[in-house]
Amino acid sequence: MHSQVRELARLPLSLLTRLRLVLLGHEDLAGIIFWAALVGFCGALASVAFREGIHLLEILFTGQSISLVHAASDLIWWHRALVPLLGGALAGLVLHLAGRGLTSAQPVDYMEAILVGDGKIGLRTTLSNSLSSLLSIASGGSIGREGPMVQLAAMLGSKLGLLARAPVPRLRLMVACGGAAGIAAAYNAPISGALFVSEIVLGSTAMESFGPLVVASVTSSATIHRFLGYGPIFVVPHVQFASNWELVFYIILGVLLGHLAPPFLALLDFAKSRFVRLRLAPYWQLGLGGLVVGIISILVPKVWGNGYSVVGNILGGELVGLWLIAVLAAKVLATSATVGSGAVGGVFTPTLFIGCGVGALVGEVLHSLLPSVTSVPAAYALIGMGGFLAATTHAPLTSILMLFEMTLDYDIVLPLMLACVTAHYTAKVYRRGESVYHASVTRGIAAAGHDDWRLKTLESLVKPAVAIVTPATTLQEMFARLPKRPINRVYVVEGDEIVAWLDPRQLLEQVRKREIAGDMTVEAVAKPVTFALAPDMPLCTALDGFLREQATVLPVTPGQWRNTLLGEVSRHDVLLAIQDRLTYPK
Repeated sequence: MHSQVRELARLPLSLLTRLRLVLLGHEDLAGIIFWAALVGFCGALASVAFREGIHLLEILFTGQSISLVHAASDLIWWHRALVPLLGGALAGLVLHLAGRGLTSAQPVDYMEAILVGDGKIGLRTTLSNSLSSLLSIASGGSIGREGPMVQLAAMLGSKLGLLARAPVPRLRLMVACGGAAGIAAAYNAPISGALFVSEIVLGSTAMESFGPLVVASVTSSATIHRFLGYGPIFVVPHVQFASNWELVFYIILGVLLGHLAPPFLALLDFAKSRFVRLRLAPYWQLGLGGLVVGIISILVPKVWGNGYSVVGNILGGELVGLWLIAVLAAKVLATSATVGSGAVGGVFTPTLFIGCGVGALVGEVLHSLLPSVTSVPAAYALIGMGGFLAATTHAPLTSILMLFEMTLDYDIVLPLMLACVTAHYTAKVYRRGESVYHASVTRGIAAAGHDDWRLKTLESLVKPAVAIVTPATTLQEMFARLPKRPINRVYVVEGDEIVAWLDPRQLLEQVRKREIAGDMTVEAVAKPVTFALAPDMPLCTALDGFLREQATVLPVTPGQWRNTLLGEVSRHDVLLAIQDRLTYPK
């Protein structure tokens, strides 16, 4: 009778054995991939909500549901001038009511959102900035929507990390996953989204961090474009390159863009300093920036908004010659006024706009002089987008991949690589090699605090132990109590003292093969604790311990002579913390 009961007790265990064996031993991997995918999904939904919010406010401001540029063209001149003024004033009022003065260290773009030192992003700050950005963009402000979209996704990553009780390095990684998800949702470029955050923010493409970024960005892009049916933001024509000798002209284009990017960034900085010196309240300051955009739009309505439709016109050859020069100059001034006034948004999209316009102008000149040797202006416009992006962000690899993902045309890769790398190295000569995100990154580091952000010891990485049993617990009871997620170690504790540990994966395999019985106590099969971490242990010492023990998780005790179990530390979290210190050394 007892043997029959024992066999029935083993039956559910054997059914779950194979599934648990697949997952056990990969607790870090399974957990990180799950949370990264969840961050990507939530970031995609936040991006959709932001897009639809812009569309709703556009209807309220203009009375039309078509694109901003078309709506601006249909409005009478005084209405066209007043809408950006009204939207800017309301956007500033939101910031004012939220208690955020424009002279404070507010996160204007997503770099600061990702680089918050302890990985915690305030809900009120993010929502107020997002509402302000909605008002600025929907009323014609010349700024990109990708900034607040990424900030929203990063905030959700932070909140989900806090929900998961993630330690600081993993929490920051989840915020970065939100940033990658936001970029992927904005541009339908999952590879570029992951690489951009890895290249610019984290400064490393180590798989410990790059893998979760890829999962988040792919999940976000798939949610937006495959499940919800949103199309690409640019309609890109296929271009045919004329000859191999034309590659020389793309190098020249890269050099030109590299020389133009630093003055553009300097103009943005100059506009910011001029607006700050006015010492106006936020609603007056953003209202003034909107008024400048409105006045420019009286003559050039195409400066309204992020410029997606105008880029499409340039690529389609509908905007050429002197009118293209006028639109390009007006867009630069409108972007400077919007960004300089302190409007919340991104400069990523205006950068693509300017690069597209400059490239198209160069292509027109070359094609008119050498029609049999050079391609159509649209080819140079595409290469110009990537080149100017590389020159302003100093992220040439991301720029190359982003344009390739937008076009899915392999023919542009060679000229694009040449132009992006050339533009990057040319622009590095100016402004001490600082990119458009330099101020955001350095301000985020300063706000985070050097000592807390760059972890020195294990103290902030300690998590509660997941599985604890007493010596008298049977194996069958232990497996029944295990959480439904993969567990790497089970600790045998007597009182508060850790006396041994077990490998659930190995034990499950032995039970499945009936090498040991399920009614054995854990004390009979447990392994002695030969090494434990301490909260004040340096990161490198801890990593040496992980390598020596060949473990992915280790227990933490107060010190050498006390065995009280304080929790456990994951090897993945140690690697992330060390990556922080290598990327941002003191």
